[in-house]
Amino acid sequence: MRTFLLGAGASKSYGQSPSNQRMPVAKDFFPTFDKLQISANPWALQEGLLGYLAKTGISDPNGYLRTGIDIEELHSQIESDRNKAIAEGREFIDYMSEQRAYIELIFIFASAINEIQNGPVSEPHREIANLLSTEDTVITFNWDTLMDRALSVETGWNVNWGYGVRPRSVFADGWKPTKDKPKDTDAPALLKLHGSTNWITGYALLDEGQHVLSHDLDPDTLHIFEQTNEPYACFAGRYMAGYEPYSYGYYPPNLTDVPGRAAPDGRVIVSARPKVPWREEGSAPRNGLVSMPLIIPPVKHKTYEMFGSLFANLWSSAEDALAEADEIVVIGYSFPRTDMQSNLLFQNAFLRRSSMPLVTIIDPAPQYVADKFRNEFGINGDNLRVFKDYFSEDFDLASVL
Repeated sequence: MRTFLLGAGASKSYGQSPSNQRMPVAKDFFPTFDKLQISANPWALQEGLLGYLAKTGISDPNGYLRTGIDIEELHSQIESDRNKAIAEGREFIDYMSEQRAYIELIFIFASAINEIQNGPVSEPHREIANLLSTEDTVITFNWDTLMDRALSVETGWNVNWGYGVRPRSVFADGWKPTKDKPKDTDAPALLKLHGSTNWITGYALLDEGQHVLSHDLDPDTLHIFEQTNEPYACFAGRYMAGYEPYSYGYYPPNLTDVPGRAAPDGRVIVSARPKVPWREEGSAPRNGLVSMPLIIPPVKHKTYEMFGSLFANLWSSAEDALAEADEIVVIGYSFPRTDMQSNLLFQNAFLRRSSMPLVTIIDPAPQYVADKFRNEFGINGDNLRVFKDYFSEDFDLASVL
């Protein structure tokens, strides 16, 4: 039984994008975003982010974002400023720019990833998929759908049941009820511990300082985008065509047949959208509940609890997989020092083990990760294999496993 752990280095292996870009990291995000067509689309909103930066005293917000700043630190600062305003009991108008910037960054992250992965199926991920059996598990902290798509073409894996949690509905030319896993299907599980660009939820709101979702369903309710051949209903009808399966334009499909969150007693919900001459109207339908990508953004205080038990169940399944695996393969994951949750995941899993797994590390700078497995998780030299290399189209994964 194998468990693969994929980090940012695994996503960087995708070099087949028509955009000619690879997945960005924290410090090159906006320079990479600038090279994508989506960055010049007026439907891809950035006003809230730029307004927040201006509010903090930055005279040239556009230039500031292109100076190599750490986008994770910026998103964390936005979150911190917003939460501080809430804790101080200030009116929403006082932290509206922080909330808007926080949400816009989530959409910007998702749109950049969708644009880059909108090409042929990733060859490195296909190689991983061909090495997996139904007993194996892939764990990833990445939001992209490179592994998802590779699994779907190389194995019997399907979005209806392949994520380890059951979605409420799947969008495949319209929202459809989830299908059960066919008997005798040979496909591994794919556990996405920080969500995914094709996972959809209700729009995030603040209600008297509390983080809530716009739908009136259990917070752990998950919807999955698979593919579309026709325009779908979305915010302001701003559907964008030309995307491969598991990817979409800036706006995901609205949620239909989903109840919206009711207004508190004595209040009503009013919706208004300003129209501006530099942003033409969309022509797609607009019915349904406005949605957004369900991803855990790269902030210091990750709001897993906002989605009920969804992520608790995923992380529990990941711990089980790590505790039971005979072999663990780590590709391009650096164990960020600030991500205590991932460290705790491994610690808890290895405390449950009665045997030592074979651990393979593939990374261009593997020393820190190798030392962590030796010193913190107790993997001895005979059970630890380290390959100081980039995972890429040229890396022969099958020959080292």
